[in-house]
Amino acid sequence: MARSPASQPEFDPTAQQEVATPPAFSLRRGLVLLPPDWLPKALIVGDAIVAVLSVMLAYWFHHTFDPFHTLTPGELPIRPYLVALPFVVFFFVVALSANHQYQSWRGRTLVDLLLQLYSGIGLAAIMMLAVISLANLGIYYSRLTITYTIVISLVLMTLERYVLRQYETRLRRQGIGTERVLMVGTAAGSEMLIQRMNMFPQYGFQVVGVVDDERAAGTTFAGTPVVGAVADVQAVARRMHADQVFLALPGGSRKELLQLIKICEDENLEFKIIPDLLEVMSTRVDVNAIDGVPLVGIRRNRLLGVNAVIKRLIDIVIGTLLLVIFSPILLIVAILIKLTSPSGPVIFQQERIGMHRRPFNVYKFRTMIPDAEAKTGPVVAKPGDPRTTAVGKVLRRTSLDELPQLVNVLMGDMSLVGPRPQPTFFDDRYSVDVPRYLERQQVRPGLTGWAEVNDLRGAAPIGDRTLYDVYYVESWSLALDLKIILLTGLRLFFQRHAY
Repeated sequence: MARSPASQPEFDPTAQQEVATPPAFSLRRGLVLLPPDWLPKALIVGDAIVAVLSVMLAYWFHHTFDPFHTLTPGELPIRPYLVALPFVVFFFVVALSANHQYQSWRGRTLVDLLLQLYSGIGLAAIMMLAVISLANLGIYYSRLTITYTIVISLVLMTLERYVLRQYETRLRRQGIGTERVLMVGTAAGSEMLIQRMNMFPQYGFQVVGVVDDERAAGTTFAGTPVVGAVADVQAVARRMHADQVFLALPGGSRKELLQLIKICEDENLEFKIIPDLLEVMSTRVDVNAIDGVPLVGIRRNRLLGVNAVIKRLIDIVIGTLLLVIFSPILLIVAILIKLTSPSGPVIFQQERIGMHRRPFNVYKFRTMIPDAEAKTGPVVAKPGDPRTTAVGKVLRRTSLDELPQLVNVLMGDMSLVGPRPQPTFFDDRYSVDVPRYLERQQVRPGLTGWAEVNDLRGAAPIGDRTLYDVYYVESWSLALDLKIILLTGLRLFFQRHAY
């Protein structure tokens, strides 16, 4: 997260004149020397090696073990597979390139990359099978071996990308390979965007300064120093050695925006425009066309009709399976709670507001001392909260305290994925104070959601969380639900605001 203004060093305008351009090539703390575009090249080479290795491992496994007894002695000669290796590499590289695997990872999550990877591997498999069928090569190549090849390549390429992602993140945490961003203006979306870029350095952006007419140089905005006025963009961009300029002018005129774009083009700077009126992350614009004529409308809730029925059926099936799978963990956690805090109940119940503002009782494992809110009243848990029990800290950190809500899912009060339900006390306040808050209640609340996997939970501002929740409501798809579930699994042990 962005640091608080109090933690920022005092701004010295003269010191900015001495800012050095970060090196394109760096050797730091034992890291190897790499060019700026190293990642796509490394991926192509790595994927080619993995493709060859997958074919050979698949051949060896099928030829050696033949688990399905599909071979007779003397079958499956290796020579056709050796001849096919260059073609297999070609199919993989073409298919993965078509799925954007060899483009910059900047601003993209690992789950996005992996979903695209799996689509690319599926396309490569189709291409290989199509060539074998069209060329009548089935007598030389076993379809079972091809199946093994696809499975092995999927596993190895997933590991390859995970390792490269970790290595790239390590580089970027040290400032290597990051894009230096100058933020122009302080519109509604700019603060959240700065926080996201600071929170996730693996996205590859470093906000080096903010220019704004309403804030004096030397102050801070979202933990980033204000370094000048909008009229000084050209000079400041040069001084700060900016690589990109993000334009976030609240209510800026078209003429002013065009002038800034021209400055960026003159300085050969990439620029991005952050929406103001539509509010970043939650734009409601839906663009269609009739015979090439664009039509702009308002995006609505997509979880209606057949979509709602499909999502509910998935909740019932998957929720039941998860409840069965996690039943031993549920029992163990219940015993631990009773042994360490015998005076209170195992299950904590609280009224929360669900779809269409219907109240329901949510179930959680108790993580606090009995009657924790007797003196304080309803308050959001904070780091080091003295009301939390020893077992409760572990449960909250790992989100295991939420498992009883699988019962809420089966009862129809909740879904596996959706906006997190708020207690009635907070909901009454938020529905009045937070713009678009009520839109998140057009769908069932969820065990996990788009805001949570973006590390917005606990005491994170409800306004920020609402933007993400409304985006989910307006952009729902089964693919988005799958992405959120995968991200939830990856981030269970890396949540920053789980306490």
